[in-house]
Amino acid sequence: MAADQQATQSQLSKLKKSINQVQANLKRDQKKQSTAEHSLAATEQEINELGKQVYQLDKKLALLGNDLSGFEMEKSRLEKSLQESRGRLEQIIRQQYRLGAQPRLFMLLNQRDPEQISRMTHYYDRFSTAQVVEMTQFQTLLRNLKSTHLSIDSTQQNIKSSRDNLQAKLVELQTLRVQRQQSLAAVKKQVSSAQAKLKQLNIDKKRLEKLLSEIEKSVSSANLTQNNKAFVSLRGKLQWPVKGKILRAYGNVKDNLSYDGVLLAGTTGSAVAAVHHGRVVFADWLRGYGLLTIIDHGDGYMSLYGQNDSLLKETGDWVSQGESVATIGSSGGNNDPGLYFAIRHKGKAINPKRWFVAQ
Repeated sequence: MAADQQATQSQLSKLKKSINQVQANLKRDQKKQSTAEHSLAATEQEINELGKQVYQLDKKLALLGNDLSGFEMEKSRLEKSLQESRGRLEQIIRQQYRLGAQPRLFMLLNQRDPEQISRMTHYYDRFSTAQVVEMTQFQTLLRNLKSTHLSIDSTQQNIKSSRDNLQAKLVELQTLRVQRQQSLAAVKKQVSSAQAKLKQLNIDKKRLEKLLSEIEKSVSSANLTQNNKAFVSLRGKLQWPVKGKILRAYGNVKDNLSYDGVLLAGTTGSAVAAVHHGRVVFADWLRGYGLLTIIDHGDGYMSLYGQNDSLLKETGDWVSQGESVATIGSSGGNNDPGLYFAIRHKGKAINPKRWFVAQ
């Protein structure tokens, strides 16, 4: 097992090194872009990083909320136990009062009947012991309640601090989105004519095909093991990565170019789920596709998730079916939020709709 794990780590390091080289080449090509395109790419990368931070803070808030609920429940339980313990103590004190407040020796000397002495001693000892036990439990409950109050105060303070941080990040994110809109407007101004737009779309498409070819070489070279159910056996059984309707279908022709995936509706910041178990082999910005995640499912099958607002996984990460890998956005020069989704087999685009259950 240790040998297998070491081999897997070696293979993964090889994959990461190869993918890093691919990404370095992409970044080198991006420097050749216009100033406006470079500005758009940089802004969307910053939005990606901030988006990941917002996502992590949001998860922390949810966990703190669960902690607070647990502490509140414990507080209610302790207060109820204290009330019950207080009642038992009061009953013991009343019973002792009925026996008389005299000291134990005085009580014994005043009794003539041996059986009465034995019985009274037994009652006295029982009440005294019960009183000590109840007092000890009562003190323990008070200490636990105080500790719970401190935990509640601390958790509430952490929640307030996390919310303040989250609000600051959201304000920063909104500022970056305004900058993105300005950069996007500049890019669209440069690509104004239909002919220039078609040329740009073709370049973007070829760039993606080249990227996929390089990734396939990297994955094949790394020879990573796959421990999931064969992707091909899941045809017609997969769940869509988001629940939005299809805005643009596979094969739809626009600007004289056939669409090689589907565009799914969604709101900015909503979670994008992996359609199946696999390994993330690319997570970066690509012109025309924005912030893009590519997952390798084995046997030459890959799923692509583009124009995201933020990427939650990195190259080399394993992901499970349904796990969040990104959040919906409009990166890559798009006006409206949505998810570009595609399936490729050995680099060739296939119709994703045939792989999913109806929604």
